[in-house]
Amino acid sequence: MRKKRKLTLVGSLCLALALPAVSFMAACAAPTPKPMTNIMIAAGRVGDSWYVLSEALAYQINHKSDWLRATVVATPGTTGDYELAMKDPGEYIFIGELGNQFYMARDPYGKAYDYYDKARFIGTAASLSWLWVTYDSEIKTPQDFVGKTVDVGRKAAANTPDELAVLEEWGVLDKVKLAYSGFGGGKNSLKDGLVDIADMLYDHIYPAGISKGALITDLETRGPIYYIGMDPDMIEKLRTEERFAGFAVRIPPGALDPKTQPKELYAASLAPFWAADERMDPDIVYEVTRILYESAGEFSTWHPQGAHLTKTFIPASPLDLKDTHPGAQKYYDEHGIEVVSLAELLR
Repeated sequence: MRKKRKLTLVGSLCLALALPAVSFMAACAAPTPKPMTNIMIAAGRVGDSWYVLSEALAYQINHKSDWLRATVVATPGTTGDYELAMKDPGEYIFIGELGNQFYMARDPYGKAYDYYDKARFIGTAASLSWLWVTYDSEIKTPQDFVGKTVDVGRKAAANTPDELAVLEEWGVLDKVKLAYSGFGGGKNSLKDGLVDIADMLYDHIYPAGISKGALITDLETRGPIYYIGMDPDMIEKLRTEERFAGFAVRIPPGALDPKTQPKELYAASLAPFWAADERMDPDIVYEVTRILYESAGEFSTWHPQGAHLTKTFIPASPLDLKDTHPGAQKYYDEHGIEVVSLAELLR
């Protein structure tokens, strides 16, 4: 009996000594909780598709992260998004866009932005695809632009150099009268008869969900709209020569209108995406990427373009693939997800 008591006493003593050691080891093994962190998402103008989708992303972050919280802020446009990120690279996720991405690093546009080239891809957001439109059914080829008044983007807008590059390559830049007003202003000017041709957005849900969208639908209240596309080989040539930021996307016959767009056309896309400065904490970007990718399929109730935020298109980058943020790349690599070229998917 005494022997049994001794064994019990020794066992209890060993257990008492072991428990603190086990607790200590468990405490050492447990990951240190991350401190609560707040970030901002610079998202362009209120009402832009990418602004709405950024609100959706912030909602997902705030409901699915234990330590990260996001607030969306409006800016005058995507150029303003870059400006905020340049000033405070550790605080902002932002909507990037190919025009800004391309021209901010180049003369003469880039000088005002200190040739900023540090924006890195996280995941695809919305689309921004455009082509030329007119009420005049006789305007069908580049030479038909001669003598016409053509509306292009605002003088400070990052998409405007692309439009001017097309007109120059067509040999008509010095043979047209230019009006600078952007997509919304161009719509109003065309509708009011102040210009003959305008560059215009249409709705594009990747890969081939194409429709007129609000701007063209409003134009049609005056009359039928006719479409002038661009040669995809020309766009690729201009890209190679570093005169064009966007890439070519195909519009199948009749996708915009079976009567006024009976043939296949090619438009240009500037493909907005979520970005972060390369200096932003990779752990934050990893968490944003995780939540964005794991929320695939949950964005279409926020905006129609959310329908293309799928596991195929979220990691489809409009940038050179090496320009993926290290935090995003780490998430994609750890989960066996390949970052692919968005331009190749849409060609």
